[in-house]
Amino acid sequence: MVAYTVYEPAPASGDRADRAASLVFVKDGFLWLSLIPFYPVFWLLAKRLWLEFAASLAVYAALSLLGEAIGGEAFAGLPILIAQIIFGFEAGAIQAASIERNGGRFQGSVSGRNRAECERRFLESWLPEQPEHAAPKPAAPATQALRPPPSSSGASWAGPPWNGGSSGAKA
Repeated sequence: MVAYTVYEPAPASGDRADRAASLVFVKDGFLWLSLIPFYPVFWLLAKRLWLEFAASLAVYAALSLLGEAIGGEAFAGLPILIAQIIFGFEAGAIQAASIERNGGRFQGSVSGRNRAECERRFLESWLPEQPEHAAPKPAAPATQALRPPPSSSGASWAGPPWNGGSSGAKA
């Protein structure tokens, strides 16, 4: 059994098919590939988690220095291995926190035999609840946006002098 949490990244606009295509399924559970040396760094790059990538480089540098200071070269990799195991447990939470930090919204969670089944099950329950088309935002009238505000001195502006208007006050 596999479990996923589902997030809708910001901005959530467009029709429901576009919104469904933009949903992000974040796997819950241990990321076994994190045990491969330096795999978490490449995983962060692949997921475009830039802040977390920079932080992981700093952590790797600090842990390698710590390992050498504590036990020499024989134990230099032990703190990094421990950090990679912790990363394996927290990878999904790191990705979810990044989505929420960028304005994404939690939509729900789903479980199934594999990712395809989870996507199908989630969309079967999520799509009927969504509106067919997003409501359009009202546009500001273009004519009011181009006119200058009225003057309190009673002067009016008829346009630029080269356009046949006068730039002076009322006659």
